[in-house]
Amino acid sequence: MNVFFIRLVVGALLLDPVMSSGSGKHSLWVLASYISGPTQFPEFTAVVMLDDIQVRYYDSQINQLTRVGGGAEKGAGLDLGQEGAFILQEIFSNLRKRLNLVKDQMNLTAAGVHVQQRITGCELLPGGQPAFIMFRDGANGQDADSLQYNTTHFAYAAAASWGFSFEAMKQTYLQALYANIYLPFCARALRHLLDREKHVVMRRVRPRVRLMTKQVVGGARLTCLATDFYPRHINLTLQRDGVPVDADRLSGGSVLPNGNGLYQVRKALTIDGEELRRKHVYTCTAAHLSLDNRLDVRWRAESLRTHRVHVLSVPAVLVVAAALLMVLLWRRGAGSEAVTMETDEQTITDPQ
Repeated sequence: MNVFFIRLVVGALLLDPVMSSGSGKHSLWVLASYISGPTQFPEFTAVVMLDDIQVRYYDSQINQLTRVGGGAEKGAGLDLGQEGAFILQEIFSNLRKRLNLVKDQMNLTAAGVHVQQRITGCELLPGGQPAFIMFRDGANGQDADSLQYNTTHFAYAAAASWGFSFEAMKQTYLQALYANIYLPFCARALRHLLDREKHVVMRRVRPRVRLMTKQVVGGARLTCLATDFYPRHINLTLQRDGVPVDADRLSGGSVLPNGNGLYQVRKALTIDGEELRRKHVYTCTAAHLSLDNRLDVRWRAESLRTHRVHVLSVPAVLVVAAALLMVLLWRRGAGSEAVTMETDEQTITDPQ
């Protein structure tokens, strides 16, 4: 997955609630790449995402749809007849044709390595009705054109630097194609995969919430962390004495993948020494679909303890060394007189 796909997928995850079952909507995405030129990669690959979970993989070398996590299912294995195989082959052929157009338009050498990519997919509303389908293409990491269709309107856009454009007749044909073939097929595939993979996309994993403190120069840094939760939608807030901390004082806040199919998010606040001395109570609160109630973790600020290293001058060092030598000589003399001294050990608590 190169920069083009990373930009599209990360943007969708951060901004679009369709990518997660937490919103009640569900989506199906295909991330496809066609590569021309000498590489060790397959000529064509496609990754199938159900909401934010990768569930299937296809490439032109194995020529079959593989279930992520083990097992292989050919196109018919999805109970969608020949439509699934036909659409994958149509994407393959269309990306190859488009890349040839790009190379001609941009006067690119045929001997180099070039990549044409597409993200395409659809969404279902909470009631299960299809609502939206789209594709967006890029060549060599740059946006080319995009198409969106829902039940109320059709929109097509092309980057100014690319030569892709459709006249009115072509756009009418594409609208009929997406309305009568692609959107119904995508909706059926989405419902089928939801039934197959509901144990993954419908799961609820409780977040682990912690408040961590770290001493920094002039104060402390307080971090509110929620980790290992699913789905990705979460409301994480940091409060001081029951009042939300201003957003402009916080850093972080983006929900990020954990690398294990779960998510994490953190928000951090820097507290100066004066604020610490006021001994406010800070509360990290998480609201998530897996929780019946909000999850609160509290921390009370304490006065700042500074740890200074005092640099002694050379005369002072000599005085200290002489004093230590006298103490050692005195103890040795006391030992020779066989006098036993007992001391009481006390624990002194810092009044701060």
